[in-house]
Amino acid sequence: MPTLENDFKGQLKYENLQFFFRRHWVRYLQPIFFSIPIGILILIVLFLLSQLTLIVDLFFIRVTFVLFSMTVLIVFINTFFLQILNFYFDMVIVTDCRVLVIRKTLFLKNDSDAIDLTKIQDIAVESHGIMRNYLGYGKMIITLSTSAPPILISFVPNPHFYLEWANRVKREHIIQRQDRNKNLNQVRYSPYLQDYADLNSQL
Repeated sequence: MPTLENDFKGQLKYENLQFFFRRHWVRYLQPIFFSIPIGILILIVLFLLSQLTLIVDLFFIRVTFVLFSMTVLIVFINTFFLQILNFYFDMVIVTDCRVLVIRKTLFLKNDSDAIDLTKIQDIAVESHGIMRNYLGYGKMIITLSTSAPPILISFVPNPHFYLEWANRVKREHIIQRQDRNKNLNQVRYSPYLQDYADLNSQL
């Protein structure tokens, strides 16, 4: 079970962290597998260029080839490991007030969506296919009470577990909100007006 500190960046003063989860590791296999043939292609190109530098016996060309090879390999290795680091930045945080969907990379992207729990009408999960059910991931669909389109969160690990947990947090939020409104209504009346309201309710 992932753990997070009680405070996180962007947390409001009156909200408390309930749980969070990161995207399933399957999401990051595609860019990693895509980088493997690119890496093989880069090695083939560098090998052919190295053969050309042996034919052309010039010191400047050899130095340029070494610098070019080092630059290409460093960029490729950094890009490969950035895909692994992105796993720790892309997450969903659920508090007792809202749902935060954070889509972040190390350098290029820093997006986040905040969904108020009171605006959530329904939460559903889709997990179609043998691979998704075997590896334990799916898609979470958050339907809003407004006319806005549903919010899709893909690659949710153990989606049914987090679905039940999110529904529990939503129910607790509704109960706390009803209790808060009830207390406000009780404080709003003076004793005389409260007795008058009770009398009218009995008639």
